[in-house]
Amino acid sequence: MKKCIATMLIGLLTIACGQQDTKEEEAIGEEVMSSINMDSLRQVYNELMKLRLEPLPIKQVAEKAKLNPVDEAPKDTLFFVFRENLRQVVQEKNVFGLLEAVDEQIKNGFGDNNGFAEFVSLWGLDQPDEAADSEVWQVLGDVLELGGAFSDQGRFFTANYVASNWPAGHEPFESGAIIGSGVRFRSAPTLQSQTIASISYDIVKVIEHSEKEETIGGESHPWIKVALLDGREGFVYGKFLRSPVGYRAGFERKPNGQWQMNFLLAGD
Repeated sequence: MKKCIATMLIGLLTIACGQQDTKEEEAIGEEVMSSINMDSLRQVYNELMKLRLEPLPIKQVAEKAKLNPVDEAPKDTLFFVFRENLRQVVQEKNVFGLLEAVDEQIKNGFGDNNGFAEFVSLWGLDQPDEAADSEVWQVLGDVLELGGAFSDQGRFFTANYVASNWPAGHEPFESGAIIGSGVRFRSAPTLQSQTIASISYDIVKVIEHSEKEETIGGESHPWIKVALLDGREGFVYGKFLRSPVGYRAGFERKPNGQWQMNFLLAGD
């Protein structure tokens, strides 16, 4: 089923974009794993490690009232190479590369809209003229940027770290985590308001979202009223707050050793 859908998409995109012949385009879908072979894997891994800018810690630092970042991906050579290739695929908006990384039984939500065909339809990847504008590139890119952690003895990886490492005792639908260092905690939802404190990776209680978004640095997000665990209330810019039940992605190591994305969803 997955191969049939992918083949049909290749045909559609070929007609729309005037690309090369079908055989060449089918090969594009294999780019995500093209550099992964046992002879060069370690070399590719080392090169990708060098390219990382401000990498997240491989081991999470436990700290009261905070959720510090972590990215365990480098612990598994094959997964790390797969994940970094997928990040490149997302950056380039490479539909074929993305679909190659998607599991045929991918979970898209908590209803009956699961599976590969539904993933393609849900994210508008079946529309050649609209695929480049799909929200999946932004959503998945943000998820992959925030690291994550392995589970079940390394068989699964969940991204982002807020979802994978959310601590027990904090209601996930009522709370969130600050995903930056030195984030300004303000008295009002404006850049001109007083800074109450600078906070880093704090777990906070979410009170309410502002109705309008504000564009800062080319990005648009709402201001969010939150309460620190010491009871102080204030506002943070939405870019710096992540919910554990927001978008997250899961990856599974298959019996042949390769990895595939087995869910991309939000909610619970």
